[in-house]
Amino acid sequence: MDTHTGGSTPQNQVVAAAAYLLGFVTGILFLYLEPYDKDEFVRFHARQSIAFSIAWFVINLVLGVFIAVLPFALGRLLVGLQELINLGLAIMWIFLIYKAYSGERYRIPELADLADSFSRP
Repeated sequence: MDTHTGGSTPQNQVVAAAAYLLGFVTGILFLYLEPYDKDEFVRFHARQSIAFSIAWFVINLVLGVFIAVLPFALGRLLVGLQELINLGLAIMWIFLIYKAYSGERYRIPELADLADSFSRP
């Protein structure tokens, strides 16, 4: 997990943190909204917000399908697991907001690499 501070301004730190608030919606918004579309710190957090929210959605979608098709007892067990996963992801989401607000480029392993690929031509 790579963390380092860049040359970000306090205003851009707030914007980078806000990129996580509504997941991929605010991520896409700040990825293309001027003047933030030219700030690499904001763009990094916007891309990572998009990747994180999509990953969270896919995890819940896959678990939801399994819950629907498995017998009741196994489905209930998966519901409990899904709740724990969602709690962990919510804590991670708050942590990412905090790191962006603090001016750090906190990279989620593998997910940040995927997010970086969003900006390649």
